[in-house]
Amino acid sequence: MAGEPPKNKHRGTPGFLIKFFQLALYIPIQVAFFPIAIVGLIDAIFKEMRNSKKLGVSFTAIQALQYRWIMHYFDTRPDPISVAFTKELPCESHFGLWSTFGALIISQRLFGFTTRFGRVAEPGKETLFSTPGRRVLMFDAIVEKYVDEMEQIVIPGAGFDLVALHFTKAKNTKVFELDQTETLHVKVETLKKAGIAHDWITYVPVAYSTESWADKLLAAGFDKTEKTLFLWESVSLFLEAGAVKKTLREMAGLCAGGSIIAQDFYSKAFISGETSRTVKRSSRMIDRMGEQWRFGIDMSNDPESAIASFLEDCELRMTEYCQFGEKLGIEPFYCVVEAERLDNV
Repeated sequence: MAGEPPKNKHRGTPGFLIKFFQLALYIPIQVAFFPIAIVGLIDAIFKEMRNSKKLGVSFTAIQALQYRWIMHYFDTRPDPISVAFTKELPCESHFGLWSTFGALIISQRLFGFTTRFGRVAEPGKETLFSTPGRRVLMFDAIVEKYVDEMEQIVIPGAGFDLVALHFTKAKNTKVFELDQTETLHVKVETLKKAGIAHDWITYVPVAYSTESWADKLLAAGFDKTEKTLFLWESVSLFLEAGAVKKTLREMAGLCAGGSIIAQDFYSKAFISGETSRTVKRSSRMIDRMGEQWRFGIDMSNDPESAIASFLEDCELRMTEYCQFGEKLGIEPFYCVVEAERLDNV
């Protein structure tokens, strides 16, 4: 009848019994997937490690794409573009991902068996594990907020992130993506193979060791007089502190009035691996792939003020601050911020 709440087929059934039966159904599916997962894992390791090194592609850029693939199949963020892209990317294995997560995906869809892969943390309740998913949604929200207000969007260190394709198609916004020459070459070729339209985006390859990214951006058609959103996601932790400051000051120098720089910061404790053994193991694996976490901010005492002070040194004023895990009372480890040039105040 109208006005009645929807019936709950599990009403009256203790939660632990539901979980027990879901687990009992999941186990045989996982067992069936096990031999396939072994083959898939070998294929994934070969492509992610050997092919990425051969093509000169960042290992961490591939890892970032995986989060979007996972969120799509666990129904936390629809992203068919990233799935189509993954299928054609020579440095990633769509089969490997499916064979690894397939049992969980099928179990969630058939009988509601959920794990932490199938959930997104509430704002302020993010843990180290749930941060990647919430980070994706956070930067999505920033682009959505500004896409109709800004005349230009610039994504330095874009990697294989396809956020611009999601939100800027058919918009009157110029979009520039910058990254290493090899990474952007693989990205554009993969977009073509996947049949993904991308002609409204300007891809700017940069040899960072010998070229100025700002000069390359200006040469590609960037207009310093237009309002711009700079989206700098999870890049600073791979740079030295001096390089982070220099880059942010260069961004500030390119900003017209009303422009916004959105980026994230990690804590020194996170970078050093003090927050978790899992994080320390991840850091060692990234080291072996030729990359290294380098930059973090001391967030042990009043992290918001520490971030604001750092940004002021970069000629920026913080306008928005979001600290992950703040409601859990845990040691600060990550935040997303927005800032504007100081003389815009």
